[in-house]
Amino acid sequence: MSFSPFHGNLLATSSADCTIKLWSIPDEGITANWDKFDADLNEHCKKVSLIHWNPSTEYALAAADIGGTVKIWDVQREKCAYDYTGNTAVPWSMQWNHDGSMIGMISKEKKIHIVDPR
Repeated sequence: MSFSPFHGNLLATSSADCTIKLWSIPDEGITANWDKFDADLNEHCKKVSLIHWNPSTEYALAAADIGGTVKIWDVQREKCAYDYTGNTAVPWSMQWNHDGSMIGMISKEKKIHIVDPR
């Protein structure tokens, strides 16, 4: 899961059911079970294991699934804006660079993948 760096109450969660859900947490917090998500991003074909918000673009979210596909989501429009399928191994780690222009990913095959989604 990952909180948006621009909106402190916007939470993205990834799941084994191949989806990403966006949640708006109320300002007063959650006091009971919460099942009211705001968006369901569901174009992944495999379990989504990693998600990270872009540090410089307000509504951009990167997500990697265990099939090695990385998608950049425009969460405001609830659409995939970029799709990278150049990796065939399970991703272990993924991170945006400091200005949000590239994504680095390390895979199970011990290779580093640098993706420029622009």
